Amino acid sequence: MLKQLSKRLHLFLTVILMAIITLILCFAFWSTCQSQRTGEITYIQRMASLIIYQLEADAGDFQNVLSDYETDMKVYSILKNAEGETLYESPSLPREELKTLMDQAERYLQTQSMSPGSSGPPVTEQGGYMDIRGNGHDRYYGILSTVSARNGQIYILALFFKQISVWTMLLRQLPAYGIIWSIAFVCVFLAGRFLMGKAFEPTERVLQSQRSFVAAASHELKSPLAVIMANAETARDNLDQVQEVEGCLKTIDAECLRMSRLVQDMLLLASSDAGQWTLQKRQVNVDTLLITLYEAFEPVCAGKSIALELEMGEESYPDLYTDPERLFQILSIYMDNAVSYSSPKQLIRIR
Repeated sequence: MLKQLSKRLHLFLTVILMAIITLILCFAFWSTCQSQRTGEITYIQRMASLIIYQLEADAGDFQNVLSDYETDMKVYSILKNAEGETLYESPSLPREELKTLMDQAERYLQTQSMSPGSSGPPVTEQGGYMDIRGNGHDRYYGILSTVSARNGQIYILALFFKQISVWTMLLRQLPAYGIIWSIAFVCVFLAGRFLMGKAFEPTERVLQSQRSFVAAASHELKSPLAVIMANAETARDNLDQVQEVEGCLKTIDAECLRMSRLVQDMLLLASSDAGQWTLQKRQVNVDTLLITLYEAFEPVCAGKSIALELEMGEESYPDLYTDPERLFQILSIYMDNAVSYSSPKQLIRIR
């Protein structure tokens, strides 16, 4: 469940961060488009100034001048005299396209202060740029100017420059943005995975501690329960032998008391940090401890057809200053393991 939660949070974090990065890339692309548009406007204005300057100096060679700019600079043009007669049209664009662009440019100029062919002294006047649409989805920048040549002629010059479409700019920038997005995704994915691991590490430790506690509790309680059940069965089978029954009841009583203390210890572990053990030390007779261990597990071994022997030395062991409950708890774990992994007819020896 914790791993599933971690994966969901990791996915959520990755999606959110990648959405933010995508928005940043979109803003960067929008800025690039704006810069491209500004560059195109500056470009067409400079081209218009150069063309007007050349037409002013040598109006008789207008065809070569305009065709050169069309070929080299992709600037399309229409040149008319003062009477409105068309002197030159760019051959690269269809006549219908040029007519549409010229009509839109003239309509635009009707709302402006400058108008070609207006009354007054013949002077050269360059208009501002216009954003106009062709017959299709193409868009153009247009500049409509009045040119006063040195030979005294007045010309109306319309210049058009095809805008680079957003789709074209996107295709140009897409490989770079794709690489940046991919690198960002890998970094975000790995960083998110690392952060999720670090964030859930304390929780993992708590869950592991709980699993260890449950395993320890089941192991600790299994031993006295097995002893109680075995002694209860022995007492039931020997009801006519008072001494045997009393011994079994005594063992059952001792194991119940030990189980009660084990439960208290587990409650203590559940409510505090591990290692907060309380030791009640006193003088412990080793012989008595081993005999008690033998008597507690003898019925358990008998119930599984396992032989149990206790070998005592001729000399008594010196007393130990320790906690008898903790020591008996450890020995019981060893005995319980020995019983669990011994087959019938085998021998367990305490010595």
